[in-house]
Amino acid sequence: MSASWWLGNLLAYSVQVALVVVVGALAAALLRLKQPRVMLAYWQALLAACLLLPLLQPWQRMDLAPAGGTATAISIEAGGVDSLVRLFPLRGWVLLVLVAGVGVGLLRLALGLWRLGHYRRAALRIVPLPGTLLEAQTLVGVAPALYFSDRVESPVTFGWLDPVVIFPGRVERMDENQQRAIACHELLHVARRDWLVNLFEELILAFFWFHPAVWWVMRSIRLAREQVVDSQVVALSGARQPYLHALLEIAAAPRAMPVPAPLFLIESQLARRVALLVKEVRMSKPRLIASLVIALACLVAAGWWAVKTFWLTAPLGPPTKGAVTYGFLSAPGDNVTPNSVMIYNVEGDVKAPIPIFKPDPAYTPQARNDKVEGATVLTVTVDASGNVADALVKKSLRADLDESAVKTVRTWKFQPATLKGKPVPVRVMVEVLFRLF
Repeated sequence: MSASWWLGNLLAYSVQVALVVVVGALAAALLRLKQPRVMLAYWQALLAACLLLPLLQPWQRMDLAPAGGTATAISIEAGGVDSLVRLFPLRGWVLLVLVAGVGVGLLRLALGLWRLGHYRRAALRIVPLPGTLLEAQTLVGVAPALYFSDRVESPVTFGWLDPVVIFPGRVERMDENQQRAIACHELLHVARRDWLVNLFEELILAFFWFHPAVWWVMRSIRLAREQVVDSQVVALSGARQPYLHALLEIAAAPRAMPVPAPLFLIESQLARRVALLVKEVRMSKPRLIASLVIALACLVAAGWWAVKTFWLTAPLGPPTKGAVTYGFLSAPGDNVTPNSVMIYNVEGDVKAPIPIFKPDPAYTPQARNDKVEGATVLTVTVDASGNVADALVKKSLRADLDESAVKTVRTWKFQPATLKGKPVPVRVMVEVLFRLF
């Protein structure tokens, strides 16, 4: 599998994801879906659909079929993205940059985990717990280790089996209602096991660091999650105004937090969280169900169109075993020379490349003296410009004759193959016949 195959599929998949996300965002906006729980489930379903797209579509085969089969466009310029792939002449370097970006993202994640551990070791555990924090633990039903630290500016929660909540030191100076609300928020993250979810999301972002649509969906998921927790805090504590004041006070402090850890404030989305707390959004159940059905239908339609227009391609496999029909690669009326060259039929939607310059492979003197006859079978890639991009020996006859066939076929020129009238590269099996007469 070449760099071209990887890059072509990655580009096609990226376009699919972008289309699904754009349609999903427009549907949510037009249908005015705003309820936090609904939106959290909706955005998570949208992200899951994007991640599962490669498994939910048929991959176009790039190999050859038996008699009467079809030679289809190869992966580097298939999936409707051929003009885009041509913008990357240094495809290997592009892939190297993409892989390096993933490495940087994973390194960033590892450093974030290390910093969290460092913050915990440097923090001061709160023992004994004041009454407001004990009350918050009773309300939520979890009791993780609680710490104060001057090294964090916003409360941060992390850990699964041994969860930890670290509060900035100035939380200790807030009034009791604010302390209770802030503690409830972080304890709810513990109860919901958002640490594991956040860690998984960071892994996704590390692998999709280059894709703005994935980042946008992730921001929407995290906003919805925080809004869900905000509503739960108000329901548990009954302290809407103190909670709003706590949000605003902590937002005024500069933040430089490690990842992955659910934060009390996240990615400068405070205004939208406050707006939802001030004015609750309601929608009747019938209207909500109808809106979700319409939105999901739009997503299915967008996904179907995306995979049909920008398909993924399976790697080239060996020719299918069985009887194969041959056709001379010479134009009608040409004289077939002793060392004739034949190609597997190309039918269906793909129109075969037409040779316009096709010198015959030469017998080597030694092979002629040894009276060697037979066929060399080559896998030949003809690009969208009609040039032979590659020629590899699939079935060997003899080393010197194989070399003669490869060198000669590499010089051929074609009128490009077309798929629905559009020039595309194809990969075909060429049989070079060596005959002595």
